[in-house]
Order: sequence, then C-alpha cells, then structure tokens
Amino acid sequence: MRSRPDIELRMSRTVHPGDVVLVELVLRSRGRTPVDSIELHLEGMQVARVEERVLVPPHFLSLVARVAGETTLPDGEQRYRASFPLPPDAPCSYLGTRAEIRYGITLSIAIPWWLDVQESYEVLVSPRPVTRPARSPVAGTTARGDSPFVEVSLDDQVFAPGDEISGAVALGNVQGRSVRGIEISLVGVERLLSADPGASNRATEAHRFTAFRRADSRDEGRELPFRFRIPRSVAPSFDAGWVALVWGLEVRVELARGDGIVHTTPLILGVFDRPPGLGSMRRQIGSGRWRAVWDAVGARHGLSLDPLELRLTGALAGCAASVWIDAGSSSSGALMGELRWPSWGLDLDVGVKRFLLALSSEDDEGFGRRYRVRGRDPGQVRAVIAGPLRRALLAFDDVRLDDEHVAVRSRTPGHDQPWLGAFLEHLAALAAEITAASARIPPPTPMAGMRPAWERFAAELHGRLEVGRMRIRDAQLDGATFHIDTCFERGLHPECSEVTLVLDPPLDAPLDPDDPEQLRAASPGAREAVKRLRSRARALRIAPHAIVVTVPAPLEDPATLRDLLGAQLHLAALLRGPRVAGPYR
Repeated sequence: MRSRPDIELRMSRTVHPGDVVLVELVLRSRGRTPVDSIELHLEGMQVARVEERVLVPPHFLSLVARVAGETTLPDGEQRYRASFPLPPDAPCSYLGTRAEIRYGITLSIAIPWWLDVQESYEVLVSPRPVTRPARSPVAGTTARGDSPFVEVSLDDQVFAPGDEISGAVALGNVQGRSVRGIEISLVGVERLLSADPGASNRATEAHRFTAFRRADSRDEGRELPFRFRIPRSVAPSFDAGWVALVWGLEVRVELARGDGIVHTTPLILGVFDRPPGLGSMRRQIGSGRWRAVWDAVGARHGLSLDPLELRLTGALAGCAASVWIDAGSSSSGALMGELRWPSWGLDLDVGVKRFLLALSSEDDEGFGRRYRVRGRDPGQVRAVIAGPLRRALLAFDDVRLDDEHVAVRSRTPGHDQPWLGAFLEHLAALAAEITAASARIPPPTPMAGMRPAWERFAAELHGRLEVGRMRIRDAQLDGATFHIDTCFERGLHPECSEVTLVLDPPLDAPLDPDDPEQLRAASPGAREAVKRLRSRARALRIAPHAIVVTVPAPLEDPATLRDLLGAQLHLAALLRGPRVAGPYR
C-alpha cells in the first residue's frame, strides 16, 4: 500500500563558496510505494524590501539533481546521494534589515495518485577564511573649514567578528563650547543596487552597535583612547552585485550648540585564518601630531615652534614673523599671521571696507573693492601699495596693515597640512613684498629732492635714515645719540623738525626754560647755553632723558644742524656739572 515515506536529509550545515555540497537522502517506507521521480533542487535567491515592496530578482543559482526516475520504493530504507558544486564567487548567506541572501535545498517526490512530497532545507553558506592582511593603521579628520572638528586614529581597518578595535579620538577648534560626550558606533549599511541603471543606489542603515566616551572642552587636543569589541554575530562585508553590506566606525561628538561632528572610517569585516598579529602603531593625533606638523612645516621656512603654544616665530624675508591659531570673537577659528619691520613713516592704515557692495573696484585685482587705504601722502602710498603687494595681501581673507606691521587672517583649518603649508607660503610671499616695498618708499612729496643730502648726513653720523618720514634715527656724534625727525601734524606738508639728544645717564630733574626760578638755579654757563639755543629754535624742551630742539621744516640739508647738535652737547655737559663722568665731560 502506497504511503508517504519518512524522510531524512543529511548534509553539511555550513559550506563555503567553491565547496561541493554533498547530500544524502534516506527514505523509509512502510510498504511498497511507486514514485514517478525524486529530485533535489539547490537554489540561491536574493530578497529586498524597498518602499513597502518586496523585490525578488531571478534566482542567481539553480541546480537540479534527479536522483531517481520512475521506480518503486521498497518496504524499508532506501538511500540516495547527490552533489552540488557551489561557484567560487557565490555570495554568502545574509539575513539583514531590508535584504536577504538565502540558500535552500528542496526535495520533490512525485507519488502517483497520492500527495506529492515537498520538503525544504536551508543551507548556510559562510565566508571561506582568507589570509589576514598586515595591520594598516589609519587616521582621518573632519577639518574642512574653521569649525570644530574631530580626528580619529585606528590601529587597523580590517577586522573579524569578535575582534577588538582600538583607537583614539581628538577634538579641535572646540573653542570652549560645551561637549556633551562622544558616541562610538559600528555601523553596517545595506546598499541595494537598482536594476535600473539610471536610478540611484538605495542605502539603508541596517546595523548599529554603540559605545560612549566621556569628553568635555578641556580635552581639546588630547588623545582620548578607546576600545570597541565587535560582536561575534555580525555579518562580514560583502558585495553580491544586487546587494552589498559595508561597515564603518562612526564617531559622533555632541556639542551644546550645533549639530555635532560626525566622522566615519570605512572598515572591512572578514573571516580570517588567524587572529590579529602585531603591526604598526596607530598614527598620532591631537596636539602631539599638530605640534609635529607645525614644527616640520615651520622649519622649512626657518620658523621655530613655541615650547608651550601652537605658535611659530622667526623671520621671513627680513620681517619678524609670528603664526598662530585664533578663535576670534566668533565661533570659528582661523590661521593668523603677523609681520613686523622698521617703520615706513607713512601714517598708513589699510583695512577691510565695511560696505563692499556699495563700492566699485579701483584696480584689476579687486583690492580697492575689498580694502580702504589711508596715508598721509598719496604719492608715497601709491608707490608702496603697488600691484605685487596688493596681490600678496589678497591671498588672505582679512588684512590690517600699518607702517610697521601687518596682521593677516585666513579662514582655513589651522592644525594640519596642506592648509598650514599654503598659509606660510602666502605669508613668506607677503614678507618678500613688504621688504621690496620698504626699498621703494619715496621721500614725502614736499621733500622729494632732499633725499641725497639726508642720506649723506645719515651715513656721516652712522644713523639710520627712514625715508618715508625723512627721519634719522640713532645718529652718533662725540659718543652721544641723536634723532632728527620731520614732524607732520596734518596733511603732507611738514610742520617742523625736532632734534633730540638722548641723555644717558639721565639728568636728575627736568628743566623748564620758561620757568625763571628753575633757570636761576642753573649755572650761569647753562643759562647762557639755554638762551643761545632758544634764539635758534622754535622751542626747547629739557627732560631727564632728552634735550629736544624744534626748528622749522622742511630741512633741505640736515648737515646745517651740526652746530645745533654741538650746542645741545655743550648744554648737556653744563647741566651735568663737572662731577659727572660720561661722554659730555
């Protein structure tokens, strides 16, 4: 009497791509049972759920083994065997959020004039262990502007389920903002590749495992180490053509004001033939790395790193230079640079215009549209603020320039290359143009033809001529130091000239030439010397540290003041008296 046989299907529960799936079928009948056929089907299929629809593309694998044709099952036990070779590139089994990859064997027994047998058995295809690659440390940053950023460093990018990820995070440009904490998450994303070439790929977060790390604004620049254990149950990375699973380690910094900062490092999860071994150490991040970068980049320009601060100092093209990171008055940081040099003496003031849209450009580069330029003498200003200097200044976002220093600012990440390197290149180019501008400064327009006489007298007294204001500094005569200044009050025409004798050591007390009481206290010789100086000058001032004589301007030839310089020396000696040793004895 025909009946449905008892079925036992034996096979390996887990196989790998490229393996041969061996199947043994055991049928036990309680009587003779005719059958038309016995077949085993191995099928591989993918299923995806997209926008409340279930998509089932054609099966990517379909193998059939006909183990028996028309026959009669005897009373008792009957055994059949079949084998199914899996392709080496067969995708592995996967059960996800919106996608599935499944393998199954279906047994079909056709029994005439009786209920047919249909039984299904799942086959688990798992990745074949491969050789684990050498460790490859990786580091990344979200620094792309002048906003707060995070740096992440990992000891490797390739892991197996159950491995431990070790790494560190570092915060930058936080600028005192409250940091609520750091979330570290292992995130798996399913990518469904549409059959339509014109359609975009659909990506869905399918897995997330999260740990937390304490942090606050005081941790800025510090390396904050962490360890993260990967669950053993996670699926390895794969790309099966129609569906793919990619992994990443997401670091999210929560700020009190703002949307937070997110950095994701791509990871590869696989099955390997050995546990992780020793390898290269992870890359340094935070202030230690920043200082190393600043030290190396600064050294290429001859600048030194401050032992305590992230600041470079030194000289660029003859200008004293300094570079640092400045948070400013806003929530954004920037690279700041400053150059200093001997004064041009132009009463120069260059700064950003407040209302840019209402003003037109005054030159091809747009310098006049962005910046206002003020100076005492338009002719001198035009000679100094020439095309090359304007172009060098336009390399920065903000500029403030005067006679002896320029402060520049670039809204760019300041902690790393290539931004720091580019900023220093621009600053070095600006320093070179500053030095070139110093050499082309003309005398004030009313004194244009007097420069040769001033240069001769400055050289004769070993002084330093500042052409912009027609001033001689640190002139030396009989062991004493003099300054000769052309004074401008308003406009380009000089008001007067001042001749200053520096008194070293100083007098015990000042002397007011207009005070009869103080003059009577002086020696007769000193009173006579004061009288002679007052007759030759507009004004005379005697302070403990200097004797200053005011004379008319402009001085065509400062050499005509030699007698006046001698008179100042004579007065200084008389005021000191015979007991004081020094250069005025």
